[in-house]
Amino acid sequence: MSDPRSDRTLHHLHFAHRGEAAAFVAALSRFLDSPRGAHYRTPPALAEVWSHAPHAHGGVDLFLSADALAAATCAFAPVVAAGARRAGELPAPSTLLLGGERMPVWGLAEAERALGG
Repeated sequence: MSDPRSDRTLHHLHFAHRGEAAAFVAALSRFLDSPRGAHYRTPPALAEVWSHAPHAHGGVDLFLSADALAAATCAFAPVVAAGARRAGELPAPSTLLLGGERMPVWGLAEAERALGG
């Protein structure tokens, strides 16, 4: 896991199925690449999405920065987080999916692979 700045709050989203999480990440990556979403990934904005290893039952936890949560809400509908954590307190292992210099534009298959599928 790369070490995110520990003073930031990341918003926790839980998906019961890896495919749902992958669809969310793929759609968000495409929105962030669009003209409407570009300002969420341009400094001083800091859109980041972290994932925690899939659960045995197939669920996935995602952790979104405030800018990523705002982008998701702008793109889709109000996104309600299940809670929040400090960036330095993410469960191990966690992986940066989107953010910083890592801003891929994914389809569903790529997002599923990034989530460990």
